[in-house]
Amino acid sequence: MPVKWGYAIGQWNCPRREQQERVLKVMSACGFKGVELRFGSGRWAPLGKRDLIELNFGSVKDLKGFVESCAMQVASFYYNPTAPLEGEDPEYWMGRPAPRCALNPDDHARTVEGARAFASLLAELGGTCLVVPPVPSYWTVGSLTDAQIRTAAECWNKVGAMTQSEYGISTALHLDCLSALHSAEAIDKLMEFTDRRYVSLALDTAELTIAGIDPVALYEKHHARVGHVHFKDTLHTDELSEYKKPFAEFELLDEGGERKIDRWFWEMGTDGGRVDFPALFAAMKKHSYEGWVIVECDHTANPAESALLNSWYVQAVLSKVE
Repeated sequence: MPVKWGYAIGQWNCPRREQQERVLKVMSACGFKGVELRFGSGRWAPLGKRDLIELNFGSVKDLKGFVESCAMQVASFYYNPTAPLEGEDPEYWMGRPAPRCALNPDDHARTVEGARAFASLLAELGGTCLVVPPVPSYWTVGSLTDAQIRTAAECWNKVGAMTQSEYGISTALHLDCLSALHSAEAIDKLMEFTDRRYVSLALDTAELTIAGIDPVALYEKHHARVGHVHFKDTLHTDELSEYKKPFAEFELLDEGGERKIDRWFWEMGTDGGRVDFPALFAAMKKHSYEGWVIVECDHTANPAESALLNSWYVQAVLSKVE
């Protein structure tokens, strides 16, 4: 079965239905067949959770039909259980839902329930993969012990068993460049402690590269566990280890850190890009990868232009990889 190409909607600002239609049609015109939705609440995330979808489309079924009318399908959903969503959780802190952390055994039941809401939504939309960060950012929790990684793994085993048995949805763990799981060795432990029947790895090329992890080597080592892939490029690594600094999401990624890097994420094939996409794609073909490849370009100033550039790279370069 050939690789299924999709695109992430998160880099577009499209709160209105007519804007969403244009975005989906741009993706389709670029040759992408699936869209990855992103969790969220409020008017800027009208596709971010069930009640907002029902408010804006009437029903989840109507959204599914809307996406299909643009010659697209829903592929996956990115959901971060540690981020508060309005109305999602009955426990509130300062008027907002309390975050759930897989490192805390007391949070496991609520993490499962939070994931259930999105797994059921994704199943109704016809998608296949719930993509989740397994642990918080490093600066919030520090280095993790094997015992902590095992605790997190136990949580995701419960989530994965639930999403698969109840909804036929796979659960893939996504490591970003700020994650407390910040080395290939830590990822090895996560894979060792999670149940391969229920939990897979979401490999993100740029996030891993920024963290100093070779995505090609990681894929070769864990190819049997990789169930979801994000393709985007980067020109930089976090050579100053600024992921350890407080509020790294803002200070490093948004503000550029000490080096004032204006943009961390780039289109595939950008001059100076550090990700070896042909080598990774060749490895994926060798091991018969059959999941979605979701293309992204976070923080781009022109999402449509980025989609076109990424589409060109898929058609002109990756399509020729043996």
